[in-house]
Amino acid sequence: MKKVVSILIAGMVLMAFAVTPAFAGKKKICKLGHVNSPASIFQFGAVAFKEAVEKELPDWTIELYPSGGLGGSLAMIQGLTLGTVDIYTEFINILADLLPEYNVFAVHYKFDSVDEYELFMNSPTFAKMNEKMIKKNGITNMGNMRAGSVYNQFSNKPMYTVEDAKGVIGRVAQMAPLVQCWLAYGAKPTSMDWGEIYTSLQTGVITAIDNPILDMYDEKFHEAVKYLNMTNNIYNMISYNTSMAFWEKLSDKEKDVFTRAIRVASIKGEMEVEKRLDGVKAELKSKGIQTIQTDTSGFKKAVQSNINTILKGNKDAIAIYEKIMKKDF
Repeated sequence: MKKVVSILIAGMVLMAFAVTPAFAGKKKICKLGHVNSPASIFQFGAVAFKEAVEKELPDWTIELYPSGGLGGSLAMIQGLTLGTVDIYTEFINILADLLPEYNVFAVHYKFDSVDEYELFMNSPTFAKMNEKMIKKNGITNMGNMRAGSVYNQFSNKPMYTVEDAKGVIGRVAQMAPLVQCWLAYGAKPTSMDWGEIYTSLQTGVITAIDNPILDMYDEKFHEAVKYLNMTNNIYNMISYNTSMAFWEKLSDKEKDVFTRAIRVASIKGEMEVEKRLDGVKAELKSKGIQTIQTDTSGFKKAVQSNINTILKGNKDAIAIYEKIMKKDF
């Protein structure tokens, strides 16, 4: 009888060891999405973020979904507010419709460099904005990635001064300030999803698109244009936005690892842009695309004189814009 009991106990112990690894090996999942292609700097940064997190937190798996794999921009924003999307990487002006103050991110010619943008994102002014976003929409900014995020313009018309913007049919994201800025220049802005741009350029539905050069190049938009206009109209960084429903589940250690992983992605992203950008510009030149050094003075004056219209008279957003212009944030 003792022998039988011993055999049973031994069997139970073996079963316990056999089952334990399955539970011990269960991974925590974080789904990170963006709308850009697998060849983009967005994906490059996402991979760097994934590697940094998984190196320090082996019980985590960061699943990457480029090219709208978790849905388009609106779907992912909704997912953040509902807590069904963990991380969405995009320029933070994509959140402008959720909080009036965030419209300032979509205003042209407010920062003079990415360095200045980063200072603002680490300022008390932005911290207050982020707290409002958390309270109203359950979304928070985890950190920001440098990625050569300076908007310039591909077009089929050279843009030497603001006068050349008149009548240009350019694609802009679906945010009122972006539209209003181009209207202030006399252009004819039109909003469409990222996935529609390439075909629209080919068919002439639009004749221009502004975004960081590498973002546009990686999407092959250069195949349908003649000019690269150095308008330098927006300086920013890629924002790592997360749902508070996800963020609050993390331990302090996990939050620290995720935050530091964004800094790793930022350093690697900036190095990647520096490595690639000159080569891309040279390739564009070899393909007959002419680079125009745009005089931006007229554009800046148009924004400043129309800021009430651009920001729809919202006092909070205008106050933040004025802080930025005074470098007092």
